Amino acid sequence: MEEPLGRGLTPKARRTRERILEAALELFADRGYEATTMRDVAREAGASLGLAYRYFASKEEFALALYMGLAEESEEWARDGLAAGTVAERFEWAMLVKLDQVSSHRGPLAALLARALDPNSRLSALGEGTAGVREKMGGVFLKVVSGASDAPREKQARELGNVLYALHLAILLYWFHDKTPEARATRELVGSARETLRYLRPALRLPPMSRVLSRLAGALNDIGMNTTGPSRGEPRRA
Repeated sequence: MEEPLGRGLTPKARRTRERILEAALELFADRGYEATTMRDVAREAGASLGLAYRYFASKEEFALALYMGLAEESEEWARDGLAAGTVAERFEWAMLVKLDQVSSHRGPLAALLARALDPNSRLSALGEGTAGVREKMGGVFLKVVSGASDAPREKQARELGNVLYALHLAILLYWFHDKTPEARATRELVGSARETLRYLRPALRLPPMSRVLSRLAGALNDIGMNTTGPSRGEPRRA
């Protein structure tokens, strides 16, 4: 996976940086995040310790590189390949693509899970260190909503996109604990989410349900999960 923060490097430097990143992620998966040192990473990558530090200032930088790389890949498929359909159908499609995307990185992501859930960690899923990742992924789920055949108006689209981003994080947490073959249980959960959204979306036209959505989006905003900005270039619908 080409790391976006490596842009501007020469091809040789980019390959070196990628080799060091891949070595770090393999060690995280094999030994765990806490047990891996920068010296271990340099040795595994066949690089000097100084060279490893030239590209990555700390172990946290490896994790942030993985998160940002996955987020940029998600932006690409959301921009170029989101299937047409309702909010429910597009959310299901996006989640199934996301599950396929993260499956090859399950080891290092699992090793980083404790840090992602620690509010005091730079790698916290809701911390300042991952704000750029949240912004990109929030944009993905805003596209899921605002480009749907039953998309709501802009304000509600942002609120629903924010809630779906939070739902996607909850599903990924479930996936980490899913031991079924090919994550069958998680995929079934995604199908259940699609069916729930299929019935929920029309109900959001009712003022009481619209207010519930606004309160839920506000609660997410209170913990730093306001990830969706104003939609651009998408038609507004009632």
